[in-house]
Amino acid sequence: MKLFAVFLACIVAAQATGIPGYQYWCSHSFCVYPTPSSYCYNLPFNRNWCSAKYYADCLREYPCPDPSSKNMCEEEQEDIAGFVETFRVKLETKRGKIQTALEKKLAPFERTVQNLHARYLSTFKCYLAKVLCKTSEAYCTKVEKYEEKLDDLECDAVEKFNKDVQKIIDQIKCFHEQLLSRFQTCLDTRKCRVDAYCSGLEQKSGDAQEKYEQCLTAHMTKRKEWVECIFGVIYEDTIKTTTFAEAMVAYQAMLDSDKKWYVKDFKKKIEAAVEQLKDCYRCNYKCYFNTGCYGFNRRSFRKTIKCLPAAPQYNYKLIRVCVFNPEWKAPCPAPEPKDKDTEEFVKSTYLACIDTTYEKYLKALSDKIIEWKLQVTTWKGESDICLKATIATMKPKSKCGTPPSPAAIATYQEKLVQKAETWLDNYECRFVAQIDAVHSKWCSIIENWKTKSESYITKVEQQFNCCMSSKTSKSCSYEAVLDRKICQLRQQLCRKLQTMLAQHKQLFTSFYQCSFGCKITDDNIKLLKTDYITCIKEKVEAVLTEFDAFWCLEKPKYVAAYVCGIKCTPKVSIPGLRTNWQWRFCKPSLSSFFRSYC
Repeated sequence: MKLFAVFLACIVAAQATGIPGYQYWCSHSFCVYPTPSSYCYNLPFNRNWCSAKYYADCLREYPCPDPSSKNMCEEEQEDIAGFVETFRVKLETKRGKIQTALEKKLAPFERTVQNLHARYLSTFKCYLAKVLCKTSEAYCTKVEKYEEKLDDLECDAVEKFNKDVQKIIDQIKCFHEQLLSRFQTCLDTRKCRVDAYCSGLEQKSGDAQEKYEQCLTAHMTKRKEWVECIFGVIYEDTIKTTTFAEAMVAYQAMLDSDKKWYVKDFKKKIEAAVEQLKDCYRCNYKCYFNTGCYGFNRRSFRKTIKCLPAAPQYNYKLIRVCVFNPEWKAPCPAPEPKDKDTEEFVKSTYLACIDTTYEKYLKALSDKIIEWKLQVTTWKGESDICLKATIATMKPKSKCGTPPSPAAIATYQEKLVQKAETWLDNYECRFVAQIDAVHSKWCSIIENWKTKSESYITKVEQQFNCCMSSKTSKSCSYEAVLDRKICQLRQQLCRKLQTMLAQHKQLFTSFYQCSFGCKITDDNIKLLKTDYITCIKEKVEAVLTEFDAFWCLEKPKYVAAYVCGIKCTPKVSIPGLRTNWQWRFCKPSLSSFFRSYC
């Protein structure tokens, strides 16, 4: 397709340069000149002239890597206008070379035009000679005017050529100015953003350092207050160490020194990180000529960026130490011995008491027997009167309807009276025999009680004598056992106190090391530990002293209470006799007599 277009262009050019014939000249009164297209010259315009790639040898991105520098890229340009001006000079030089190359094509163009004019002038003279004489004035005038016209056309063609060249140069210059303007705008924008980023980074860095210092101050104040609180607790608000105030001053100086070191170290790290971040940000924020825009290489920035370092951790421990108050709970004190009773046993007194009680039982039994016999006698008299009264009204049975005579009635009643008296005497003898049997039984029981009571008193006497003989040996044995028990209790207390002391010393040592460190040079701080260890040892000794003092005072009391508790006072309780005097007096019914004898 391109070859066909070139072929057509050659044909048009050949027709354009062709000179018309004589008839054409005559019809136009010999005013025939080259066509306007004969003076057209298409200057070759390279499109790369309006592309940044064409000027790659004199243009570059900003900032460029600089291996020789400690930074990642070249230093910042303070004079942006002067920096852009260097590129403007380079572009002007490049533009001058393009203009020189275009102007070199003017000479061949002039020769072509002059050759064309020479041919037209020769043809004009040839065709005009056929009409006018060459020596005539009119001929010379026409030829002179024709030559002037051709010179004017040549001058116009040269002027048009120069205008076309200048137009191309102006177009290239406009492109250059656009490049430079965009580049300068990019540099200005970049500078603003880089400055804003650096300012924000500086602000962030300053805030981090200030906050870190405030946090350190708060933590160290907390540590000092904690130490003062713990010493107040373990000494129970009465600190015995005389150099405590001086030790706290030295401790505060040590904390301040640590704070300065931490702040200085963090400042050094964060300043190095800030410089690196600044350099990383500005080196990845570039302005390019190929687009005239800025570009920020986020991928490279992410690979090379390092965040602001985290504040170093200020590690410390707050160990609680409670007050060391070893206590020994004393046992109950020995009871106060009571007034000692007289330890004696009088056997005759108890035997006399038994005899008195024996006589009392016999007398009560005798009174009861008399009472029962009196009841039998009373019953016999009353029954005799009732029976005789009843018999006095009784008559024998009639025989064959004949009533009994008075003599028969009297005889009958006398026999009944004799039977009634015999019946009453029998029952009286029976009741008296029962009462005598009960009397014999209780007499035997009372005798048996007396014998057992006397045996009981004898046994109590033997026990009292045995107790009195073993009382001294028991007292000595109890004292020996109490001595061994006190020794064992003291050993147990010593072991317990030493264990408590070791545990508390270990806890206090941990608190001391976490608060003041392991490498302590101040003597006042060292005295804090020495004085406290001495204090808690004194507390242990005080507990042992209290233990010894307690048992020194209470041991005789315990022995005395034990001896007092070994009582040989006899507790005699003579058993009483349950004297339930009972005899059931079953009176016979009088009707039974009449049923039996009438």
